[in-house]
Amino acid sequence: MSLKKYFKFVDIKTSILSLYAYALGAAFIFYYLGNWNWQNALVFFFAEMIQDNMVTGINNVMDYRHAKTEQTRKQNVMEKENISMTSAISVIVILMIISAAAGIWLCFRTNWFLFFAGGVLFLIVCCYTAGPFPIDKTPMGEIFCGISQGMGVPFLFAYVNNNWNTLISLNFKQIANGSFAFSIQGSLTAMIAIILACYPSMMYNSGVMLANNISDMENDKLDHRYTLPIVFGKKKAFNLYRFMGYTPFIAIVLAVILHMAPIMSLLTLITIPKVRKNVESFIVNPEKGTTFPTSLANYRMVIGMQAITMFVGKLLNF
Repeated sequence: MSLKKYFKFVDIKTSILSLYAYALGAAFIFYYLGNWNWQNALVFFFAEMIQDNMVTGINNVMDYRHAKTEQTRKQNVMEKENISMTSAISVIVILMIISAAAGIWLCFRTNWFLFFAGGVLFLIVCCYTAGPFPIDKTPMGEIFCGISQGMGVPFLFAYVNNNWNTLISLNFKQIANGSFAFSIQGSLTAMIAIILACYPSMMYNSGVMLANNISDMENDKLDHRYTLPIVFGKKKAFNLYRFMGYTPFIAIVLAVILHMAPIMSLLTLITIPKVRKNVESFIVNPEKGTTFPTSLANYRMVIGMQAITMFVGKLLNF
């Protein structure tokens, strides 16, 4: 597979969204945690980007294999770029091996809690579009997408930067009879702080997927996908989309009140009018080519502003 075909196969443009999650994680480290390990950070960045490419590739393969109509099959990148199934699967296997190896290497360098937390996220990624019950064909897709990408990426990025003892760590100890005991310890305050910091990212990640599923309802019905909008109806999906668009601001305000984010973070609230306009314009006309990009714009705008104000707030001590 040529490099050009590879970039289209993994839709390299979508990987750009991950950069906002890293920016948020870095801002939280800078403001709240303080510890850095650039070697671990670079390895994690590389592993997660590889994993992101892998899940997109798996998604394209599964969509191609299980397409119920010829129109759906022709719209797939494998058909458009004449990518064989053998080449596609080979690339996915290579990406999976590289990502898993990098993750295990990080476990040895950090704490073995990462093995279980990262393993769960890796399992979610692998089961997202593959397996007997792909997550993206169920009403649970939005939840898993938000947790893995919106919460998981910035949390684990902060974690591998020598912050596992502050957040949560898994420790093993050999006891008298030769067996091993384990203990889990960490800071509840720090965990609450990072959850509040990542909540907007989690909601807007979920919102992007929900908007995508709303836009694709007709095609998804033809392909027998039972996504959230199809199962619960468009009206409830719209209400949930509003919830995902507006509640992140509550988390930002709460974090400032609890001194878990700088006062400067409140400047993120100036994005509310634009977020509201984007949310309501999509609800009025949920169309993939015109209004769906507003869900991506909300993610970039709010998370970008949140990360910047957290950095500046720390610098200015305000």
